[in-house]
Amino acid sequence: MYIIPLQNTPSVIYMKVRFALFVALLFVASTMSVQADSLDEFVRSAMSARKIPGVSIAVLRDGKVIRESSYGFADLESRTPASRDSVYEIGSISKQFASEAIMLLVEDGKLRLDDPILQYLPANAPNTWRAITIRDLLNHTSGLKDWTEIKEFSYRREYTAEEFIDLVRPFPLTFAPKYNWLYSNTNLPLVGIIVEKASGKSYEEFVTERILNRLALPSIRFKHQQDVIPNRVSGYVLRNSILKNGEPFRPKVIAASGGMLATATDLAKWWEAVLTGHVVSQTSLEEMLKPAKINDGRSVAHGFAFFTNTFNGNKFIFHAGSTVGGFGSMVYYFPKDKLTVAVIGNLEDGGFGAEYIAKRVFNHYIPGTFVGGLKEVKNDEFRDRTLQLLNDIAAQKTRPELSANFAAKMSDAFRTQLSDNLKLMRSFAYLGSEKIGENHFILDPAAAEFQRFNMVLANKTVYYHFRMNKDGKIGWIIYED
Repeated sequence: MYIIPLQNTPSVIYMKVRFALFVALLFVASTMSVQADSLDEFVRSAMSARKIPGVSIAVLRDGKVIRESSYGFADLESRTPASRDSVYEIGSISKQFASEAIMLLVEDGKLRLDDPILQYLPANAPNTWRAITIRDLLNHTSGLKDWTEIKEFSYRREYTAEEFIDLVRPFPLTFAPKYNWLYSNTNLPLVGIIVEKASGKSYEEFVTERILNRLALPSIRFKHQQDVIPNRVSGYVLRNSILKNGEPFRPKVIAASGGMLATATDLAKWWEAVLTGHVVSQTSLEEMLKPAKINDGRSVAHGFAFFTNTFNGNKFIFHAGSTVGGFGSMVYYFPKDKLTVAVIGNLEDGGFGAEYIAKRVFNHYIPGTFVGGLKEVKNDEFRDRTLQLLNDIAAQKTRPELSANFAAKMSDAFRTQLSDNLKLMRSFAYLGSEKIGENHFILDPAAAEFQRFNMVLANKTVYYHFRMNKDGKIGWIIYED
């Protein structure tokens, strides 16, 4: 048999170009599949380690959905798989609806941010709250004790506004309003009560009419246990390492603090809509994102239910959610890259599982936005000096590099964990430093710089963030795995 070689006629050249293009596209598709599979593998591994039954993830870039992924089970009893349509509780991420409601009422001229809250609350509100303004509630500069610490509170009954105030009024303020910052869930139910007084409608009616109906994101709704909701996810809590059903009920009075449901995709779409000026005016949005101002001159990167932070020069806006119903959630928005990441799981874990996963997800799309995406900075002398410092800390030796405050407050648990990590260490690397600016979420005015390191252990990689003070002392060491 003879094979006659083809000549390079125009048609043959065209076929060769098409074949080359096909091979190139096949390689790109294969590469993308490997990347996606590696992220999928990580998520499943994290869920297994943290005992999260189900997780849904949504990623948007400039308004377009670029990833919708679900893993595990939405319900363990029926073994229903989690899906893009799974509807979860979003916990404290619900607080943004309350801040949006307030700003819409400001736009309507029905209240002002610096109005005293006693102007809108029932008559049984104590006089000790007279200096608290609506802005203080939204900024968490009120000094109010968190209602979740009140043993008498029950999730299995409804409360009037007066009854809720009676629950929290006996507790003294933790600080004078505007003189410190402390996240307190008590602030937002009071915001909901104020919305009702100023609008003449129930909180749910106002939010539904002015926000939810405009957004046309059907899965976002208020939680009512008696409602039949397609694709509603079951929530779980861990008790002695055994999964149990979460608390199903939630009184309406705390809806402004954490009473909303959503799919991961609708959560991401809502956040992008808010942060691109499609819910409140641009002026209102700027007000909502302003750092909280404290009377001692500090500025805290928390606005009206939005946290702001910066990592490796990348600014992002975020919030976490967690509910006794058995859910943990996290949402991030990166303004420069127009990227939104939402992660929701059906395990109550303080939102740490969702955060752990979300950081790896957004670093997948914007490399270097998470410490695991940083490259080693070669400085052998500095690395070795730091490693010796960690060994001395684990051995409980006094080191002059530590600030007096950190040295006094360092826990035995931190030293023990550090000692265990050092025994398993395979390598240690310096990942560079970053100056601390106003867009970093940090309360300490002495903080000046982060120095970051990774430690590769036998079975995982962990990270140490050294928070350096302006005097060159180590103000704190933050551990992350």
